[in-house]
Amino acid sequence: MQQLLGFDKMVTPIIIRIVYFLGLLVVLITGVATLFSGGLRGVLTGLAILVFGAIMVRVYSELLILLFRIHDNLVSINQQMKDRNPSGQL
Repeated sequence: MQQLLGFDKMVTPIIIRIVYFLGLLVVLITGVATLFSGGLRGVLTGLAILVFGAIMVRVYSELLILLFRIHDNLVSINQQMKDRNPSGQL
Protein backbone atom coordinates (compact mmCIF):
# COMPACT_ATOMS: atom_id res chain seq x y z
CA MET A 1 0.00 0.00 0.00
CA GLN A 2 2.90 2.35 0.76
CA GLN A 3 4.29 1.81 -2.77
CA LEU A 4 0.93 2.82 -4.21
CA LEU A 5 0.56 5.91 -2.05
CA GLY A 6 4.19 6.88 -2.51
CA PHE A 7 3.93 6.60 -6.31
CA ASP A 8 6.63 3.92 -6.31
CA LYS A 9 4.34 1.49 -8.14
CA MET A 10 2.51 2.56 -11.27
CA VAL A 11 -1.19 1.69 -11.59
CA THR A 12 -1.52 3.16 -15.07
CA PRO A 13 -0.53 -0.06 -16.94
CA ILE A 14 -3.48 -1.79 -15.28
CA ILE A 15 -5.76 1.05 -16.29
CA ILE A 16 -4.40 0.90 -19.86
CA ARG A 17 -5.37 -2.77 -20.08
CA ILE A 18 -8.90 -1.92 -18.94
CA VAL A 19 -9.09 0.90 -21.49
CA TYR A 20 -7.83 -1.54 -24.15
CA PHE A 21 -10.70 -3.93 -23.55
CA LEU A 22 -13.20 -1.07 -23.43
CA GLY A 23 -11.77 0.22 -26.72
CA LEU A 24 -12.19 -3.22 -28.28
CA LEU A 25 -15.78 -3.28 -27.07
CA VAL A 26 -16.44 0.13 -28.67
CA VAL A 27 -14.82 -1.01 -31.92
CA LEU A 28 -16.93 -4.18 -31.89
CA ILE A 29 -20.20 -2.32 -31.26
CA THR A 30 -19.40 0.35 -33.85
CA GLY A 31 -18.28 -2.19 -36.44
CA VAL A 32 -21.33 -4.41 -36.01
CA ALA A 33 -23.69 -1.43 -36.07
CA THR A 34 -22.06 -0.23 -39.29
CA LEU A 35 -22.24 -3.72 -40.80
CA PHE A 36 -26.00 -3.72 -40.41
CA SER A 37 -26.49 -0.11 -41.47
CA GLY A 38 -27.30 -1.37 -44.94
CA GLY A 39 -25.79 -1.87 -48.30
CA LEU A 40 -22.44 -3.05 -49.54
CA ARG A 41 -20.81 0.19 -48.41
CA GLY A 42 -21.96 -0.41 -44.83
CA VAL A 43 -20.59 -3.94 -44.86
CA LEU A 44 -17.21 -2.86 -46.19
CA THR A 45 -17.01 0.06 -43.78
CA GLY A 46 -18.04 -2.17 -40.87
CA LEU A 47 -15.37 -4.73 -41.71
CA ALA A 48 -12.76 -1.98 -42.01
CA ILE A 49 -13.77 -0.60 -38.62
CA LEU A 50 -13.53 -4.06 -37.05
CA VAL A 51 -10.11 -4.85 -38.52
CA PHE A 52 -8.35 -1.48 -38.43
CA GLY A 53 -10.07 -0.31 -35.26
CA ALA A 54 -8.90 -3.37 -33.33
CA ILE A 55 -5.38 -2.97 -34.68
CA MET A 56 -5.25 0.73 -33.80
CA VAL A 57 -6.56 0.17 -30.27
CA ARG A 58 -3.89 -2.50 -29.77
CA VAL A 59 -1.07 -0.34 -31.15
CA TYR A 60 -2.10 2.65 -29.05
CA SER A 61 -2.28 0.53 -25.90
CA GLU A 62 1.10 -1.08 -26.57
CA LEU A 63 2.72 2.32 -27.10
CA LEU A 64 1.37 3.56 -23.78
CA ILE A 65 2.55 0.43 -21.96
CA LEU A 66 5.94 0.78 -23.67
CA LEU A 67 6.33 4.25 -22.19
CA PHE A 68 5.73 2.89 -18.70
CA ARG A 69 8.16 0.00 -19.23
CA ILE A 70 10.80 2.49 -20.34
CA HIS A 71 10.11 4.42 -17.15
CA ASP A 72 10.48 1.27 -15.03
CA ASN A 73 13.78 0.44 -16.73
CA LEU A 74 15.11 3.95 -16.18
CA VAL A 75 14.15 3.79 -12.50
CA SER A 76 15.94 0.44 -12.24
CA ILE A 77 19.08 1.82 -13.91
CA ASN A 78 18.99 4.84 -11.63
CA GLN A 79 18.72 2.62 -8.56
CA GLN A 80 21.62 0.45 -9.74
CA MET A 81 23.76 3.55 -10.27
CA LYS A 82 22.94 4.75 -6.75
CA ASP A 83 23.78 1.33 -5.31
CA ARG A 84 27.15 1.28 -7.09
CA ASN A 85 28.10 4.79 -6.05
CA PRO A 86 26.39 5.75 -2.78
CA SER A 87 28.24 9.08 -2.58
CA GLY A 88 26.21 10.37 -5.52
CA GLN A 89 29.28 11.20 -7.64
CA LEU A 90 29.82 9.56 -11.00
